[in-house]
Amino acid sequence: MQKFIVNGQYQQLLKQHHFDVGKVLKTAHLPENLFTREQIRLTEPEYYALMNAISQQAPDEQTLMNLATYDGIETFSAPIFAAYCSENGLKCIQRLGRYKQLIGPILYQITQANKSVTITFSSLNNLPIDSKFYLASEFLFLIHLLSKATEQRIVPLQITSTFSDFDESFVALVGCTPVTSGSNSITFAEETLQLPFITENKTMRDYLMPELNRRLSELDVDDSFSAQVRSALVDLLPAGESAIEDVARKLTISKRTLQRKLKEEQTSFQKQLNSVREMLAKSYLKNTTLSSDEIAYLLGYLEVNSFLRAFSVWTGQSISEYRRKNVQ
Repeated sequence: MQKFIVNGQYQQLLKQHHFDVGKVLKTAHLPENLFTREQIRLTEPEYYALMNAISQQAPDEQTLMNLATYDGIETFSAPIFAAYCSENGLKCIQRLGRYKQLIGPILYQITQANKSVTITFSSLNNLPIDSKFYLASEFLFLIHLLSKATEQRIVPLQITSTFSDFDESFVALVGCTPVTSGSNSITFAEETLQLPFITENKTMRDYLMPELNRRLSELDVDDSFSAQVRSALVDLLPAGESAIEDVARKLTISKRTLQRKLKEEQTSFQKQLNSVREMLAKSYLKNTTLSSDEIAYLLGYLEVNSFLRAFSVWTGQSISEYRRKNVQ
């Protein structure tokens, strides 16, 4: 059965909402050290068990609603932030549909008809969606993200669910009563999803999407430690953190362990850093109008000349030559 990566920040999110993380993991029959692992991978049943445990340990329904509509959710992970930077709601949903499996066991089936757009949620592994809280959270998350990005209250035309008897606070929050059905879906008016996003940011989309595409391609074929290091670097570089100590801290391991694991794969930290920098640099040059100074900053270089020399070594070309040959 396919496994997927769970964002390590989930632990902090639970703590912020006053959950006993150890008790949640014990209830879900998951290892107590789950969130300290280098990479957290769960099967779909394990993920639903985690969601159900969170629901059981919540002090009240409002806490669950707050968890699902956490105000910083758009920065919770790269796939969500890339969608949040979209042009409008439809583009946002399409990007979520493409990258959702990087952060959860669910697929989006998007259909357009009669001036409406319906998103049907289905299982990643063809299993029943076995958590009412998880499904309710997906509905709330999507509505909250669209509302925040447009600065308007977004109300769906209809919600269908294989579950019934949703809490009154949920109904009030989404603006409609879910209809019991054989599928789990949410429908919006097409014109609603055409509302422009105030949060649109093409530069950030262009920055994030190449790496998200890479992660998708690696989902089943590259479970290496090197891939984990590259993924961590993509998150750290814009903050100016490019040292091996920064990556070790993000992966919650020692610098020595990181070096040993890379050596076992016959590579080094510097090779992985150069690989990520080269990939991102080429993406910036092809897809943005960022200056050399700006790109150097995003790649974690202290001096632009260091970036220019490195780029010349990687490609045998100057920045201007590369742009002239690769940008239409």
